[in-house]
Amino acid sequence: MKTQLFTDHLPTRVSLLQRASVEQQADAWDELLKYYEPFVKKVLLRWGVSGSDLDDLKQQVFMRLWKGLSNYKRLENGSRFRNWLSTLIRRTAITWYHSNKHKNNEIELDNTIFEELRTSQPEVDKRIEKEWQQYIVDLALNELKQVFSGHAFEVLALSLQGKSGDEIADKLNIRKESVYVLRNRVKVRLRDEIKRLRFTLEGNVKGD
Repeated sequence: MKTQLFTDHLPTRVSLLQRASVEQQADAWDELLKYYEPFVKKVLLRWGVSGSDLDDLKQQVFMRLWKGLSNYKRLENGSRFRNWLSTLIRRTAITWYHSNKHKNNEIELDNTIFEELRTSQPEVDKRIEKEWQQYIVDLALNELKQVFSGHAFEVLALSLQGKSGDEIADKLNIRKESVYVLRNRVKVRLRDEIKRLRFTLEGNVKGD
């Protein structure tokens, strides 16, 4: 295993959202874009937006995010930042679909998707939430690739694919006991990294 360690300490670290929204730090906004741009792109692609339209709509989403982030407050009912972001993406997409539905055939709009966006907010929000949870896991796994070497990460990856201890041991040509040791070690770090990312990307904004 490599010697690199995660240096963020959750009790003392100021969240990215707080730095971007309250303190208006340019570097925090750049970092926020780095994390959220792939996620927003992934959601929009699933809704059938592509090419130059994808770039245009992403820009609109982040313009709205920039304008609204400083006023964002977590509601007393427990509303989270990603719920607010989900609503922002959905409303931006609805506006975009509506403004483009009468354009020429160069833009192919899926009317079924548009109707879903317009009328099925709970279902759309649920899908975005599922996308977000998987996105956090993927970010954490990518980070762990930089930390672990040898069989450690391979053991975790195979475990997440549903492989048994015996199957992993046979595939990697290691002892079954080693599989369990490596898997448990990496799973602990994965859990910690997911927790760190959630703190960084989901809270805690002043006024929450």
